[in-house]
Amino acid sequence: MQRQKLAAVFFAAVIVLGLAASAGAVDGTIEINQATVLAAGGFPYGISNPGSYRLTGNLTVPSTTLDAIDVKASYVTIDLNGFSIIGPNDPIAGGNGISSFLPGPSATSTTVENGTVTGFNIGVFVGPSSIVRNVHADGNSASGIRSLGNGSVFSGNTTSSGNNGIYCGGQACLISGNTVVGTTTGIVANDATTGYGGNVLKNTTNVNGGTSLGNNLCSGVVC
Repeated sequence: MQRQKLAAVFFAAVIVLGLAASAGAVDGTIEINQATVLAAGGFPYGISNPGSYRLTGNLTVPSTTLDAIDVKASYVTIDLNGFSIIGPNDPIAGGNGISSFLPGPSATSTTVENGTVTGFNIGVFVGPSSIVRNVHADGNSASGIRSLGNGSVFSGNTTSSGNNGIYCGGQACLISGNTVVGTTTGIVANDATTGYGGNVLKNTTNVNGGTSLGNNLCSGVVC
């Protein structure tokens, strides 16, 4: 009888652990929301393993925290899934919405897509060989989207207000199909190896550096 009770307790524990694990991952994708971030110790939420991550709710970052998500591993994809990461809108202490450019070796090959990052110093800050696409990086004081590594791709994003819309501080970036409105400088490129094409820029000083691939409009004028 005692053995049967112990067995029942064991199997119940296994079921509970299984349910807890499944609450954090679906089809191998780790789910992130305000509750899971707070349960993991609060902001910044650290990603230390390669793989796929997906927001299942908005993230609101308090003013006492610099970053929302710090990516410490290479080969990480973050699907914002239509949700928003909302910062404290503090130009001095605002930090980064998503950052894979951290002290020490930067994570490479980060993908960020499909949502909004607003109210930070830098909205999305990535390392080399990264992709940022279909992101609304609006209302970030220094840069909407920035990379200091080589070979990053920025496509289909919108940025507004702040100092720079899209900034490639490395080499050989591709900046295509983005819309930038009301920033001090629309696109900043480190050198001529970065190409930009098919972008629309308005109420900004337009483009600094890089090589035009054509079909860009700067306040209605080809640029």
